Amino acid sequence: MKKRKHSLRKKKPEQAAVNEQRMKNLREMKRVEAVLASASYKMYMDKIAELESERRFCRHDRSHCWETARTAAVLFLLGEVPCPELSDYSEEQVCELIYAAAFLHDIGRFREYEDAAKDHAVEGAMLARPLLEEAGFAEAETDLILSAIAHHRRKDNAGFDLLLSRADKESRPCYDCYALADCKKYRDGGKPKITV
Repeated sequence: MKKRKHSLRKKKPEQAAVNEQRMKNLREMKRVEAVLASASYKMYMDKIAELESERRFCRHDRSHCWETARTAAVLFLLGEVPCPELSDYSEEQVCELIYAAAFLHDIGRFREYEDAAKDHAVEGAMLARPLLEEAGFAEAETDLILSAIAHHRRKDNAGFDLLLSRADKESRPCYDCYALADCKKYRDGGKPKITV
């Protein structure tokens, strides 16, 4: 058996320092942390958890938000979803936009449970605006995030809206779901696929 050679090149010390600082900047998403720490965000997510406590199907909890954020980041980094509207932002800003949109995309779910005529995506965008503003997101950033939240259920999305929409759907572990036979997504006999 032939031994594989490690494909990563040894980094020069100065490049390693640059990469270390870059990773530190990417990990420090202070504005996203501010959103997650807000009393309103916690209240919305707790309300959703309470209303979904008996739900058999996918939940819209904090774990789903994490998985949506990670899936969106992977889709973006792999170039699976072109997002030209993000080209003027730094890596750090793009990460914050992705994570903020993912963490906030379902916060309007409790309003849809309380009134079935309401669309949780639209409601979520309305609830998210003050959270984003309080966290220090600029108006243009807020508008991008709110558009993605409001449109994450649509099928005709493009750009950042599509990134969140795909991440929302592809982050679900449908292939391992005990309620699959009763799920509206697969009533027509379709089978879940592992994506990303």
